[in-house]
Amino acid sequence: MTDAEKLLAAVRANTEDTPYAVTETAKGFDVTIDVADATWFALMHQKHLSKSFTYHVVVDEANHTIAITDDLREVTWRRGAEMRDGIPVPVLGASLSRDLGRIEQKSFQKTFGIDSSGQPGKVVDYSFSSSEGRDLIRGPARELGWTEKRGTEEKIGLYVGLATIALLVLSGIVVGLLFLLGVL
Repeated sequence: MTDAEKLLAAVRANTEDTPYAVTETAKGFDVTIDVADATWFALMHQKHLSKSFTYHVVVDEANHTIAITDDLREVTWRRGAEMRDGIPVPVLGASLSRDLGRIEQKSFQKTFGIDSSGQPGKVVDYSFSSSEGRDLIRGPARELGWTEKRGTEEKIGLYVGLATIALLVLSGIVVGLLFLLGVL
């Protein structure tokens, strides 16, 4: 068994009894919420979840490094009727958005209400942190001696951000010089 296969097996073991599934890819593996599993699908539907995280892991066995890229997909459904000029018009639609890179997101939902027996209590009690999926990967990787490096999308985002800052500073210097020279 290669080191990459050992890592894959350790991550699979770490995701047991969680809503995450591990799928092997050409460059490594993906860890994503298993919407095909009826146990977790029912929970996701009940909690009205519209976001799904996938963690793409690129494995570089020669250098013993991994790169984790977050992939957030969000689905929004609309149905019902909208009022237009005082007339209800049927509406049916959906939208899909996707973000790649390093995404830090935390959310929670707590809803209180009356249950079927007439007793007050929590109807929905759910929390999510985007770091939990990465932790399912990082733990076994650290134990097996792997190190993490930035993924391609994260590097691109970092470079674009730094270039934008550099251009803003340069623009500020040019405007300052033009002001000092009396051109502005």
